[in-house]
Amino acid sequence: MLASYVAVSLNGGKLPSTDLVSDSHGTRYLVEFDELVLSLRARNEFRGALRYRQALAEKGTTMRREPIQSMTVYGRFETNGNTLRFIPDPKRGGKGIEILDGTFSGSRIDVPFWYRNGQVSRKAQVVLRRDPSRF
Repeated sequence: MLASYVAVSLNGGKLPSTDLVSDSHGTRYLVEFDELVLSLRARNEFRGALRYRQALAEKGTTMRREPIQSMTVYGRFETNGNTLRFIPDPKRGGKGIEILDGTFSGSRIDVPFWYRNGQVSRKAQVVLRRDPSRF
């Protein structure tokens, strides 16, 4: 299982995946997930790297195309049967990130995660496939 996995879908759709919400004042919030790479390493350590965009536009204005941002989280993982538990290290990019429980089967990992878009909290389901070209 020690290898790198790349997200192939988010909530059943292909990446990049876009989420657009509006608040009660008409402000629009956009999150676009571009890429997620998960590396499972020796000593039950993981590295998760996410590339994404965030933008907002007030009512009546145009949404600008913002540059790609990145976030990297390190931590440890535990396995039990076909379940995986990811425990982020708050000192290494995981501050404020919850423990994530997922499953694995063969070359596939399924894991849900929570994110915030404006005032809306969302749960997303990501499917990752093993990619031997990444590490």
